[in-house]
Amino acid sequence: MSKEDYRDKIEEHRQSFEDEQKEQQTLSRVSRMNKNGNKNKKPQNSQRKTPLMTILFVIFILIPLTILIYFWKFYEPGKTIEQAEKDSAEQLVELDPSEASSSDKDKDDQKAQEQSQKDAEKLAAEQKAAEAAKQAEAAKKAEEARKAEEARKAEETRKAEEARKAEEARIAQQQAEAARKAEEARKAEEAARQAAQASTHTVKPNENLYRIALNHYGDGSEATLAKIRAANGMSSNTVIVGQVIKLP
Repeated sequence: MSKEDYRDKIEEHRQSFEDEQKEQQTLSRVSRMNKNGNKNKKPQNSQRKTPLMTILFVIFILIPLTILIYFWKFYEPGKTIEQAEKDSAEQLVELDPSEASSSDKDKDDQKAQEQSQKDAEKLAAEQKAAEAAKQAEAAKKAEEARKAEEARKAEETRKAEEARKAEEARIAQQQAEAARKAEEARKAEEAARQAAQASTHTVKPNENLYRIALNHYGDGSEATLAKIRAANGMSSNTVIVGQVIKLP
């Protein structure tokens, strides 16, 4: 229980005690006036007697409550009784209803200010989180756009590389085809030259028609010799050095 709650409790009991005293005084005054038979006549005994309810209230409520407040708020081990009573009296003197009301109002204002500050901080945090989320979304979109651009450029590079390789392959194929044709032409020319060279033979020293037929045809038979003689219009197998003969 807080200090303000004790103040409210004491103020409530004090007000109840005062109301009860006023009520008892009014009833006692009316009773005495009725007993004397004159309402305007003041009672002879001016001394007020303490009513029973007040005594019971003090014994069973006010005293235990005061003791409880003392042990709860003012009692400290090692403090003397005189010092404790002095502190208790000072604290009870401070329990003024207007001050308590003002303190409650200040507390309410402070709570309202704290709540307003918390709401403002919460709103600022939410705005900051929303801004951070917006920035994250913008960064995500920018990253996706960058990746898409990189993918497009990579695709263009790949297509250009494929086109370059295809062109190089086409050129290489053309060059290979041209080389093949050139080689075929060279071979054909060489074959023609060799064929032209093989169709004639210049007689060298120590050669005869038989040896020439044997070197060119691998056969020195009479039939081969007859074919050579017929091609050259020869009547015999005699040849001379430097003579050019045809080899059919």
